[in-house]
Amino acid sequence: MKQLTLGLALLVLVAGCDRGKPATPPAQPAAKNDNTPLSAFEKNLAELVGNLRFLNNEYAGAVRDGQIVDETEYRESTMAANDAGRVWNQVAAELEAKDAAAAKSAEAGIASLRKLVKEKAAPPEVAALVASLTKTLESHIEGGVSPTVRATAASVRAADADIKGELTVGEYRLGLVAFAPRAFGFYDDAGSWTEMPRMGELTHLIGVVVREQGTKRPLASAKVTARWDSNSVTLEPVWGDYLFYGRNVSLPEGTFTLSVDVAPPQICRHGDAMSSWVEPAHAEFRVTRKGAEVTVEAPKPAPGNADYRVGEDVEQALAESIFVRDEGDYRIGFIAEAPEPIWVWENGALVSKPARDEDTHHLEIALLERGTNRIVMAAKVTLVLRNKATGEILTVPMVNLLSSFAHYGNTLKVPPGDYEVTATIVPPRWMQFEKGRFAKPVTIVFAWDGKPKQE
Repeated sequence: MKQLTLGLALLVLVAGCDRGKPATPPAQPAAKNDNTPLSAFEKNLAELVGNLRFLNNEYAGAVRDGQIVDETEYRESTMAANDAGRVWNQVAAELEAKDAAAAKSAEAGIASLRKLVKEKAAPPEVAALVASLTKTLESHIEGGVSPTVRATAASVRAADADIKGELTVGEYRLGLVAFAPRAFGFYDDAGSWTEMPRMGELTHLIGVVVREQGTKRPLASAKVTARWDSNSVTLEPVWGDYLFYGRNVSLPEGTFTLSVDVAPPQICRHGDAMSSWVEPAHAEFRVTRKGAEVTVEAPKPAPGNADYRVGEDVEQALAESIFVRDEGDYRIGFIAEAPEPIWVWENGALVSKPARDEDTHHLEIALLERGTNRIVMAAKVTLVLRNKATGEILTVPMVNLLSSFAHYGNTLKVPPGDYEVTATIVPPRWMQFEKGRFAKPVTIVFAWDGKPKQE
């Protein structure tokens, strides 16, 4: 399969200094790493919640009217139900000691859930039970939020707080932010830091937060352009407490219209996302600048879908992984599944890449920021599989994929055997406010028995 280059080319930014600062401070990398060790109970609860949510997402597309309509999703639903039962056995005793009634309810609910999946019950019935179970379990996690996803939730809150106005366009949320100008920097492919200092008489750092409409998950690898008066600028991806597209500019005094155009994110897709975010988006913001102050005539961010909990994609990614390893700036999960089709970008359109008859696996890498567990998109990921018995080498370019969680994957034929797997991560070429994150490529080596995760 043709490997796609998913990072945006970094353009030279023109930066500036301000005579006065806006009331809102510039975005800081506030989603700090939380390396506080989790207790076994917290880890198990987080994994159990992740299994339940993964089951719900897969099952929604697996069954209709008591019949299996997607064998792969039904198999993964069954696998997640079995995993939930396994993890429940590890957490049951401690939860019973803390809250006997909650433990009894959860045990009955998990048993009922496995029965519903086996009997191919209606997806809404499964979804209602999963919602009840996760609510019960999360009530016993500090703050009602799994420690696995606290930084993700904090990132969404930070974006919502900074956004001066947000418009919904189709399946996109487009939020406008404005701060005092600030220097950026980035790492090139060799790991060298290049800083772009503020220069000239530019007045503001403007940015657009591009997110999924229902979930508020960030969308990477889009081309974002801002226009006002005779000015047109391309905004660059910036990694701070949340991902946004930004640039230092000079805004006019008074009231004016700032137009934003977003090209579809050049991220490949699984079937559940192949028809989403494939159209461009256009929004017009009525902006007023009075010195350093910028106001926007648009509503503040509205809540997301009521049936989606921020961070459940993170929990699902970790729950589905065969194993998870921390290395460098990343938490890396490896996933091996049965073959399935994907859709890739070719000549500006999504093109189907069906699973071939000879294909045996769909391999995935879940890539998260170490310490925060925020999902990292737009990197370049490659797997090299070495068969320990034959010495045969398979090089697998992984494409960035949108699905119930963003990851890197490919479908291929893997002959039976034990493998040494080398995974190489080349960081996304994103702007950052400070040195230190995603500075250079990372490589991990691990053993794999060549088998998909079993039901």
